[in-house]
Amino acid sequence: MLITGASTGIGAATARQAAEAGYRLVLAARSEDKLAALVDELGGEQRARAVRCDVSEFSDQQTLVEQTLEAFDRLDVVFANAGVGFPRGFTEGDPEEAKQVVLTNVYGIYATIRSTAAALRDSKGHLLITSSIAGRRALKGSLYSATKFAVTGMGEAARQDFNGTGVRVTLI
Repeated sequence: MLITGASTGIGAATARQAAEAGYRLVLAARSEDKLAALVDELGGEQRARAVRCDVSEFSDQQTLVEQTLEAFDRLDVVFANAGVGFPRGFTEGDPEEAKQVVLTNVYGIYATIRSTAAALRDSKGHLLITSSIAGRRALKGSLYSATKFAVTGMGEAARQDFNGTGVRVTLI
């Protein structure tokens, strides 16, 4: 099981639950120290691997998949979970940070799907995508909400694209 955004929050909690369920894990995030601590907590490199990955960099995503397949020979579950927030109000926050929010929350999910699609088709695996209630109900002045609307649409588009391949898609 590959998890992006695995260093904290939902990603780390999912990693703990997946390890208890017997999954071998590849944990991806930008925060190498937090990933390393989580790998140690989960039983070391026999059970989990840490890979530094900025999901907004497609080459990082390709390396992530290559390292996953080298370590475990297959990829059964992908949890596209990486995401970041942003202050509400379209006149708030730094525009460059806003750009990174869009790249992480939207392009990052696309890049995860794109880089893992072949391996998921081979294993007839499961793609999980983190969206938000904010992706179904607009929040006043929220760029984050807009990105999660895009993720919700991408989840449905991925489900349609994988239709008939044996790959399941779940939007959370």
